[in-house]
Amino acid sequence: MQRIALLTLIGVLLLSSTALAVPETVSVRITDVTPSSFAVVWLTDVAAEPTVQVFTDSAASDELTGAVRITALPDAVGEVAAAARAKGIMKVRVSGLAAGTTYYVRTVTVDPGNVSSVGYSALQAVTLASAVAPYRTDQEGSLQPSANDLASFPVYIRPADTSELPGLGDLLLLETEGSSSPVSAFVGQGIAAPEGLLDLNNLFDLDGLGLHLASAEKATLRIYRGGTLTTLLHFRTIPAGSDLVNVTQPVHGFFADLNLDGKVDAADFALFKDQYQQVADGGVFNPDYNFIPVQADGVVGADVIDARDFARFATQFGREDVE
Repeated sequence: MQRIALLTLIGVLLLSSTALAVPETVSVRITDVTPSSFAVVWLTDVAAEPTVQVFTDSAASDELTGAVRITALPDAVGEVAAAARAKGIMKVRVSGLAAGTTYYVRTVTVDPGNVSSVGYSALQAVTLASAVAPYRTDQEGSLQPSANDLASFPVYIRPADTSELPGLGDLLLLETEGSSSPVSAFVGQGIAAPEGLLDLNNLFDLDGLGLHLASAEKATLRIYRGGTLTTLLHFRTIPAGSDLVNVTQPVHGFFADLNLDGKVDAADFALFKDQYQQVADGGVFNPDYNFIPVQADGVVGADVIDARDFARFATQFGREDVE
């Protein structure tokens, strides 16, 4: 009798665990906020078709989903879309909204292998930008055209990745200290993989107005990586823009000043510590911390962040004059 009871209990637990298994949802961010739209990005562990629910209130009692336009990105067909879905990298744009208005949104992730298995994120609040600012006021009070460039960025490709188009479908998020939300772009859309192309004109400031980037603006780039449920964080500066539309390359700063704050201190050490002993094919390996990479002859450096990298970092610790 005890054996039968135990087997029955195990069966109940297995059925319960199956019923409760839902797609995992991590790294949910609001991106690409404009006066009439916004996007939501996230990572999941299934090759889902992304969608969202939109509400006018924080209690999620007044649903607006059917009255707005919801578009899964990138386009529903094509190799970039297929790669992103297969990797569990989700992005949805919500448009047809009112400028300066606050909305509430949550992601909906349906397991294609079991449509009754649905994962929801926590509710996210987003306030739309107020207006696009095509002009800015200079020090003399004159109106000057305000335009930023495009930025291209190549994502890190692990040595074991032998796919034909490595990085395809990965997602880039770029934001600055003065921006209200990141801008995002898929690797391989509008530019060959493993690069992504970000439109800096879509950055808005904390007041909801179009943001004009100054020279050497510090930015963070987060890479949503396929199949790992992890993101990589890079610190870069954006070169000064020009009067013509250019594609700029974010600049890597002094190697030991990891967060680009002008000094090498405990904050940089904390970043380095999280990367210590990570190997090049690992899910969270960040090449920014591999200060002594493998050379062509394979003699110097290694494909792991190890004591040699720390030793080089330690020689710079305490500096406060980094430019």
